[in-house]
Amino acid sequence: MTNIIFCGKSTDTSVSCALLPALEKYGGVQYFNTRQLVRLGSDKVEFFLYDCEKLPQIELESGIILFKNSFHSSEKILIPEGFLSILEMKNASAAELLNGTGAAAITCGTSSKDTLSIAGIDETSAALSLQRSVMTLDGKMVEPRDFTVRFPPKLSPTRILAVCAVLLLSGIDSANGYEL
Repeated sequence: MTNIIFCGKSTDTSVSCALLPALEKYGGVQYFNTRQLVRLGSDKVEFFLYDCEKLPQIELESGIILFKNSFHSSEKILIPEGFLSILEMKNASAAELLNGTGAAAITCGTSSKDTLSIAGIDETSAALSLQRSVMTLDGKMVEPRDFTVRFPPKLSPTRILAVCAVLLLSGIDSANGYEL
């Protein structure tokens, strides 16, 4: 099971509305926040998504920390070596938290400096570009490449990139593209 910590204000649902259906499609998800615990998808659950405002003490071997742009914290916390982080380059609070920790992080955005960026986009599909090699949670190296993603209309680049970064780091092969 892939553990995902989704960190930022509870009222910030901009990414979760795209992330939950994608995780449901790619193996099922158990989603937990302060108000609910739900199971979406198949009988076998591949993902556990914990939505929180502050990073908890993490006593798991591996997982993904996805920082919402609404994340704000001045508390330093130990991030285990087996955790990978995803953030937008403009997320200064998350970048500050990760600074000096040695935690592996990928940035998402529209800049060529971002690890995962959008090369081209239309109403229901996009070409994404992985700008540098990344290691998946299961230790496989993914080399730089371009891949496609299909998505419902009116899905923002921020949402597309965050969801695809989670799928990529979870080890879901992008060779045939993603469907959100």
